[in-house]
Amino acid sequence: MNSGPCPYLPPFPPLLPSFLQLLSQTSPLSACKMGLLQLAATVLALGSSVQAAPAHEIAPRQASVKYCDPVSTICYSEWISPERIAFRTAIPENATATADFDVLVQLQAPKSVGWAGIAWGGTMVNNPLTVAWANAATVVVSSRRATARTYPQPWTGATYTVLGGTVANSTHWTVNFLAKGVSNLGTSRLNPSSTTASIAYAQSNQGPSSPSDPASRFGIHNTRGKFSHNLALGKISNFRAAVAQLASEA
Repeated sequence: MNSGPCPYLPPFPPLLPSFLQLLSQTSPLSACKMGLLQLAATVLALGSSVQAAPAHEIAPRQASVKYCDPVSTICYSEWISPERIAFRTAIPENATATADFDVLVQLQAPKSVGWAGIAWGGTMVNNPLTVAWANAATVVVSSRRATARTYPQPWTGATYTVLGGTVANSTHWTVNFLAKGVSNLGTSRLNPSSTTASIAYAQSNQGPSSPSDPASRFGIHNTRGKFSHNLALGKISNFRAAVAQLASEA
């Protein structure tokens, strides 16, 4: 056992060379105090790096899987695009295909993604479109619709409420939002019991011209695709409580 002035101080890597130089010039007792300060700084630095990172490794998936957020504990059906954009949905356990239902969405993307969009019916034309992008330390969600393969215009047929846990930092951006009106596709509805719901997505590495404005113009996508999403996997019995929980943190 170490019988010096810091008998219980564990070894740790140096933070700065200048610190070591200063430490060598101090008394044993001062060195002990400074060593403890360094250890505390190391712990704080590690804590900050954990908060800045995504909750789990974001790797592309070809099929939806169940994902439970480690912070909120809310469970979703998750699909991840080749660009590492995570698309997660949760819906009420009692949702049916004969009535509109709300969707709780968590969208997470690397900082390099300027905007990411979802076409709820699997195609861009005549379906609810959801577009999101980072704006400083938060995220904006925009409702759009296109009646042809042209630039999608702002649309009031669907509404979005951004909830707590929404953040943009130096590595990625994450948005939690409640979507109303996206299950109604006009001539049909999303089937909440479907394990292969057709969803399309698009993304661009260029952000919108006015990122604080949900009606801002944005450029054409760099990549796009379509996937079969397991909506049924995202059914949760505590849907209302989950939304209220995130709303209280906004």
